[in-house]
Amino acid sequence: MDPLAASLMLLAGLLHATWHAIVKMGAGLSILAGMGLVSSLVALPVLFFVPAPSASTWRIIFVSLVLHAGYKASLAAAYRSAEFGRAYPIARGTVPLFATLFAYVELQQLPGPGQLIGISAIVLGIFGLARDGLDGMIDQRALWAAICAAAMVGGYSVVDASGTRQPEGWASFTAWIIVLDSVVFFVVATLYQGRTMFRDLRHALLPVLIAGLLGLTSFAVFLWALSRNPIANVVAFRECSVLFATLLGVLFLNERATPRRIGCAVLIATGLVTIALLKPS
Repeated sequence: MDPLAASLMLLAGLLHATWHAIVKMGAGLSILAGMGLVSSLVALPVLFFVPAPSASTWRIIFVSLVLHAGYKASLAAAYRSAEFGRAYPIARGTVPLFATLFAYVELQQLPGPGQLIGISAIVLGIFGLARDGLDGMIDQRALWAAICAAAMVGGYSVVDASGTRQPEGWASFTAWIIVLDSVVFFVVATLYQGRTMFRDLRHALLPVLIAGLLGLTSFAVFLWALSRNPIANVVAFRECSVLFATLLGVLFLNERATPRRIGCAVLIATGLVTIALLKPS
C-alpha cells in the first residue's frame, strides 16, 4: 500500500472501531439503521454530481447490498450476546481469512509463506478470544454471528473493490452504495422493529448522528483505498481496528482488560499487519 492510503486506513480503523462501540452501547439494530440514514442524507447530494451506474455496475451494487444487509444483521446479533471486546475482534479479525478464501476461489491467488504465518496468528488470537464462548449457548450464538458478519465483510470487500474500479469511478460507486444500502437497511429494520426502532432513535439522536458521520468517513476512505491498492492489503489494514476496539471496550464499556484478551488482540493485529506488509507469492 502507498503511505497515504496506509495512513488514512489506520485513521479509518479508529473511526470504524469507535462507531462500533457506539452501536454496542446503544440499541444495536436501531443505531445501525439510524446511522445509515444519516450517512445517506450526507451522501445524497453527491449523486447529482457523479455519473449514474451502468448496467454492469448495477449488478455489482445489488450483490453488495445483499452482503451489507447480511453483515449488519449478523453484527447486531453478535453484539446482543457478547462483550464488545470479544465480538468485535472476532467479527473483524476473521475478515482476512475469508478474503483469502474468496481471492483463491475467484482469482486463484494463494497466500505466500509470510501471509500464512499472519493467518495462523489471527486464528490463534481468535480462538483465545472465543474460547469461553464455545461452552455456553449465548456466547456460541454470538461467535457464529460474528463469524457470519466477517464472511459478509470479506464478500462485500471483493465486490465493492470491483465496483470502485468501474468506468464511473470510485466516487460514483461510493455515493450510490451508501445511499441505497442505508435506505434498504432502514426499511428492513423498520419492518422488523416497528415502532420500537423510532423510540430507540428518539432517545439516541446524538449517538446516531456521530456514528453516522464516523461510519460514512470510514467507509468512504475504505472504498477509495480499494480503488487503488490490492484488496488483501486494504482489508488487513482496516482490520487493525481490533486494537482500538479492545481499548474502547476497556475505557468506555467497563470491560475487563485481562492479559489473555489483550494478548489475543495484539496477536490478531500482528497477524493482520503481517498480511498487509508482505506481498503474496
